[in-house]
Amino acid sequence: MASIFSRQLSHISDQIFIFWLVLVFLAEITFFLSSQNLFEDFHWVYEFACGSHVLHGTVFYFYVLSLVVPFFKFERKHLLHLFPFAVYMGYKTTTKLLGLVDCLEEGGCSHSDNIYAVISVYMKFLIILVYVIAAYAVIWKIKEDEQFRKTNPYGVKWICSIGNGVVILLAAVFFIRMLDSYNVHFIIDQVMLINIIVSVFVISFVYIYTKYAYIFAHPFGNDPSSIKEVKTKLDVNGKQDEDQYSKICTYIEENDLFKDGDLTLRKLSSLINIPEHTISQVINRVTDRSYSDFINAYRINFFLNQVENNAHEEQTLLYMAFECGFNSKSSFNRVFKQFHDVTPSEYIKSKGI
Repeated sequence: MASIFSRQLSHISDQIFIFWLVLVFLAEITFFLSSQNLFEDFHWVYEFACGSHVLHGTVFYFYVLSLVVPFFKFERKHLLHLFPFAVYMGYKTTTKLLGLVDCLEEGGCSHSDNIYAVISVYMKFLIILVYVIAAYAVIWKIKEDEQFRKTNPYGVKWICSIGNGVVILLAAVFFIRMLDSYNVHFIIDQVMLINIIVSVFVISFVYIYTKYAYIFAHPFGNDPSSIKEVKTKLDVNGKQDEDQYSKICTYIEENDLFKDGDLTLRKLSSLINIPEHTISQVINRVTDRSYSDFINAYRINFFLNQVENNAHEEQTLLYMAFECGFNSKSSFNRVFKQFHDVTPSEYIKSKGI
């Protein structure tokens, strides 16, 4: 969490991811209270933290949406997605106050065969399952979207991987609970077993997220004109951003500034006479991209145009990389693979050019 907080959480998917980690932290609290038999002393803390498990499905659904829906943002109508959580907590509170569930002496409700406690467990699974299915429907849709896969291959891989991981994780936890209901016992406590499985998943998830952050870039498509066309998606309130963005694009394109391997944000600012922070904010608000992704989109598109004109037959890829504005072959290969999921040479070979 500290590693991710150190990043600039400009994209809404990053902010949702942080909230997801907070939910994971709450889940760890329930595991801790359960393993230390402290749920009786901290019963309502335990119940609230345990109830927050329901939100994992909701957050997963919105995380997927934030990665695939352009300019996604939360609206008031999205608050309705808190209703299942409210219903679940209402059920837990009501059954507790009516004395229908009193399983603290049995080692916690997760170990109880009380019908009302069992219903709450399956209610939780059902709510999470509905959102996981909804999220997976979105994932399946973008897998079938050839244009999306072409313009953001790493993004598709990440979304599919996390989707498959969540489904497998949910199935594993459900399977363990089903076996327990049939009195199939494990070497260790089932709650601890679930904790281990969840922890391994989360640690792996966070490791990939932090170490391979570049896979979350949302590069533009192959057509250089698509970079400027993004601004048409802005609403009326974004007119000022639209004008500044158009000015930035026009100046870069007319002077081929992207070919300058040392085109820093400060240098562009001095050339175009727009403050650095304004350029960065405008690019981020209009395209949801960082400055470096924005410039690299131009460079990759220029390279593709050169390949279409058979420039690679007379020039080496290293020479073409320098011509596009890259300072090394390694950075060129890395960025190109980020955009197209293959190396430049593999791309040329696949096209049969």
